[in-house]
Amino acid sequence: MNPNELFYAGYNPYQRRYNGHNEYWFMGALNAEKQAEEEEQEDAKKGIIELSMPLCCEGCIMKVHKKLKTLDGVASVECNQLKQKVIVKGDANPEAVLKKARKINKRADFWKETE
Repeated sequence: MNPNELFYAGYNPYQRRYNGHNEYWFMGALNAEKQAEEEEQEDAKKGIIELSMPLCCEGCIMKVHKKLKTLDGVASVECNQLKQKVIVKGDANPEAVLKKARKINKRADFWKETE
């Protein structure tokens, strides 16, 4: 801790930001930047539902397109046969999309990101 911070009139060790300043003065400035980046990523993914689903042939892909497009709020359906991934765009309920996908193939599940 910087000695100058101890002499600051509004210093409180139990509070995460400086008193008397606007909201941009955070003690954990790096954490605030990371949170902002995460929020931007969440906003970018809003309205996108990713499913892991076995897709063996064009027939499976056409079946998935046909069934998922009938749901309310689905704008588009994209299938990637190599990754075995289905991307549903729109404002549909994720649980309803998963339920419909499991009717098509019982091994359907939400896509899990691997890092």
